[in-house]
Amino acid sequence: MVLLFISKFTHKINPDDAMDTIYVDGLKCGIKQLILNSTENIFTFEDNALHSARKRMISNTFSKSFISSSPTARAATRDVLFGRYLPLIRKASCEDKPVEVLGMNYLYSMDTFVQFQFGRSLGSNLLEDHKERKLYLDGFFAPYPFLFWQYYFPKLANFLRKIGIYLIPRSVDTKFGAAEDWNLQKCDSAQQLIASSQPIHSDDQPVIFQQALQSMSDPNGTKSAYPQRMQIASDMFAHSSAAFETSGNTETYLFYEMCRNPEWQTKLREELRGVKLPQQDDLKRKVEVDDIAEPKAIDALPVLHAIIMETLRLWPAVPGGQPRVVPKTCSLGGYSDIPAGTIVQSYAYILHRTPEVFPDPFQWKPQRWLDASPDELANMKRWFWAFSSGPRMCIGSNFAYYCKSLGSEIEDHTNQNLVASNEIFGCCCLCPLYHVYPCARRYGLARLLPCGTKRSSTRG
Repeated sequence: MVLLFISKFTHKINPDDAMDTIYVDGLKCGIKQLILNSTENIFTFEDNALHSARKRMISNTFSKSFISSSPTARAATRDVLFGRYLPLIRKASCEDKPVEVLGMNYLYSMDTFVQFQFGRSLGSNLLEDHKERKLYLDGFFAPYPFLFWQYYFPKLANFLRKIGIYLIPRSVDTKFGAAEDWNLQKCDSAQQLIASSQPIHSDDQPVIFQQALQSMSDPNGTKSAYPQRMQIASDMFAHSSAAFETSGNTETYLFYEMCRNPEWQTKLREELRGVKLPQQDDLKRKVEVDDIAEPKAIDALPVLHAIIMETLRLWPAVPGGQPRVVPKTCSLGGYSDIPAGTIVQSYAYILHRTPEVFPDPFQWKPQRWLDASPDELANMKRWFWAFSSGPRMCIGSNFAYYCKSLGSEIEDHTNQNLVASNEIFGCCCLCPLYHVYPCARRYGLARLLPCGTKRSSTRG
């Protein structure tokens, strides 16, 4: 469903003849957010040419082939999943204590991405470091109750601030500024590491930052003075901010649906047990619990793929609108003379619930991705909009899918069941959560509860 906003009225537009115009043809993206220290970034450029140029500088690091072969990406998944996330889950399970699973999924996603972004030695540890966690989350979520002003009237908010009228409280700027400084310090540390010419281990490469630095700046510049410092830092902040909440939402909904559908737990577990680890060919080496399969092997698992796709369909990480601005008077979906500056947008939540494309659209049915004919599958993929579409679609979609896929590889291939099989999926209830209004959730509303606990809406 595409919505057209004109003045105070909302009009429906036929998606068949409007979607491509709005997104693929590249209308302007005029919504301002995630601007670090007033510096524009890849997310906030209105001009499509500027956005495309910036995207091309780092797009190769987000390609499926690059991520699958990246030692840093592999190490990040292994370190965070097995070194931090699962031990916390196991500890809570052994102690029969609830776990704020939405918040933990946020932190898992964030720690994994930041390690890929800045390298192993400069990655974040929000899962275990309470001080770092509070600093970043307080800063990130502080603007949420005031997003209306940031989205639609940033110039007005900035003007009024100069004359002492604060539509956005000063405390928001203070907290958000601390998160900005946190990001900037990581950028400066990564630049120093690269400029030092010291050997960097293959799994400790600051992958995304290094690519941006090489494309936009001089890697041999001095600390706090290398060219394009703020532009690079703003891009890095935007990438990490966009990575953790969206992935955390999806992972939590996946847990929720797996708890509600134990038959699919069994199917997934059986499929994962059939995956052979590369280390199993080495007779001199014992397979360890933190060994993970090759991405190609995981990518070839139809049940896992269907479960992820169906979760993204029913519970898209960004269910609301993704606004675009009409550059000049035009016609869309049968509506004529739409004035320049009008905001038009589509909602993945509605598109994914189109019954003609997805029968029983409100039901979580992974089998629809397994049983569909080639034509049906092509049509579903055409309407699948979890990562948006067009030039401004999610640049990190491949990394998100990589983490979710390898994150499912959490069973010991020596036939010993690990945490996921018994302590997460098999004996818990997960409260449903709705992320249309993220400011109301703060750090998470869902909890992983011990067996026999009644579901309730729990606010953290």
